[in-house]
Amino acid sequence: MIRRIVINILMVCISLALALMLLEAIVRVAGTVDADGQFSFLGYALEPYVLPINRLKEGIDAYLHNMDTATILFDEQTGWAYRPNSLRHQGTFTVNSSGMRSRREFSEEPLPDTLRIAAFGDSFTAGDDANDDQVWTNQLELALQQHGIRAEVMNFGVGGYDMGQAFLRWRGTGQQFMPDIVIFGFQPENLDRNVNVFRILYIHGPSIPFSKPRFYMNDGNLELINVPALPPERMVATFEAFATHPLAAFEDYYRSRDVVSKWWLSSRLGAFIYAVTKAQEGASGADYGPASERGMLGKAIVDAFAADVAERAADFFVVHLPLPQHMAHVHSGGQSPYRYLLDYLRQTYRYIPFDESLGPEYMDESYWGPTGHYGAEIEALLGQTVARAIADCIEERSCSTQRFDDPAQFAINR
Repeated sequence: MIRRIVINILMVCISLALALMLLEAIVRVAGTVDADGQFSFLGYALEPYVLPINRLKEGIDAYLHNMDTATILFDEQTGWAYRPNSLRHQGTFTVNSSGMRSRREFSEEPLPDTLRIAAFGDSFTAGDDANDDQVWTNQLELALQQHGIRAEVMNFGVGGYDMGQAFLRWRGTGQQFMPDIVIFGFQPENLDRNVNVFRILYIHGPSIPFSKPRFYMNDGNLELINVPALPPERMVATFEAFATHPLAAFEDYYRSRDVVSKWWLSSRLGAFIYAVTKAQEGASGADYGPASERGMLGKAIVDAFAADVAERAADFFVVHLPLPQHMAHVHSGGQSPYRYLLDYLRQTYRYIPFDESLGPEYMDESYWGPTGHYGAEIEALLGQTVARAIADCIEERSCSTQRFDDPAQFAINR
């Protein structure tokens, strides 16, 4: 009996070992290696990572060769920005002469009878999978009209931005237009982008081949590095000597480059399982709590943004713009990894929890665009949700709107 049990256990162990060896062989044979030596399987780049010097060079060369027609341009103050007077996404995404998403032009001085609103953030603010009419900022303007409020809404969102870049766009361009209300579109993945300097290290596939400014905490104070941003012409040389470059110390996604961070990642199968697990966690498996760099930095950037807006006599709103995987995680009963900052924003600022407007029915892929951004129906719902929050604030007289003695000044039927 004992011998039979031992034999059975051995057979199970041998079968398991053979199965793992077979899976390991499948990953190794079916995986791909790019020009830089980076191994990938089923779209996942596996550790150990390598510096994508050749991929960077291709991106930089393509940008410099097509600079006259590129719709995303290097910008030394924010890293990159949209080309003024351009069309993106097969002509469905219009950028005006000021570099904001709009088919209209706006004078720097606001109209005396119109509430001016400006939105800042990343591609979820810009509305990448929506056309010009569908984008939520346009829908916000229409919804405010239904509330009897004459308003114009400017969209300063730019794809790929982190929280710091959105703040810098406000400081560099947005404040010149003197908005009465500033809306910051908080997309929580940006907490990971905040600790990144070189976009190509954050995105393993095709990406913007530029560096960007990066905020960091220094003895409790918010500091800024890489301004002006490293120009494209110097990027390849920087990567060729990356380990000794001063910016390497601030690049969170340089971790485990050229070395395996965990012994079991020497297995391609183990590295694949690890990569999938990280992706399912919604980010990098990082800590977003109050003692973490991501948590502290995110809080500090929002606080600085809000303080700067207040100095210019404008009201500051934060709207939570959740990713589809974040919503799926929450609807399945999971706890949001971003809870600390979301709770802080709710308690501290005029906070619009748009995630609470997206019930489980919105997890159907038909509501989302081809690149994972909001589809037309969600964009419209977002515009209506933000409009209600602003209308309530005005009706309750808790919004300052200091440019106006009386909210009736921007009422449509006054």
